[in-house]
Amino acid sequence: MRSPIANSDGNRTFNTLTSKPEFHINRNKRAVTVLVRGIYGNAILEKGIAKAAPDDVFHAEIGKAIALRRALGLMVPSEYTNAPKPDEPRVGSVVRGVDHDMYDGGKVGVVTALRPTEFMSAELGLVVDGFAGTGWNLIGNVSILDDTDVDYSVITEGVAA
Repeated sequence: MRSPIANSDGNRTFNTLTSKPEFHINRNKRAVTVLVRGIYGNAILEKGIAKAAPDDVFHAEIGKAIALRRALGLMVPSEYTNAPKPDEPRVGSVVRGVDHDMYDGGKVGVVTALRPTEFMSAELGLVVDGFAGTGWNLIGNVSILDDTDVDYSVITEGVAA
């Protein structure tokens, strides 16, 4: 990794040194750290950190982009820091039960299925592994914590361009 021409963007590591990024993802802390190492001697040249705000949805790939740009002294585009939040949970989302009157209030789990055909209110239902024996919950009774493992290509596959 090295810029082909020296310019005013970025730091010395970005402009003149050949380096390689090493990413560390901590999903429990909702943070991504990158160590930018030199390819000769493996010394740490730069370090960048991206951490999701408490009310944001964590996404590891966006965190990687932010952390790397910070480590290299590059501006972080607002599209990265103001990425739209998912409107509802999808398979692969990590969610927390928000209705504390219900059995699953405060519990964290992974959505494993959506809209089952045998469920009467299928348009509102989901199965969350880690909740009451992977029982049914309503989409409105959870908040999304992490959508790193959601495959959005499946969702947009049938949408016309």
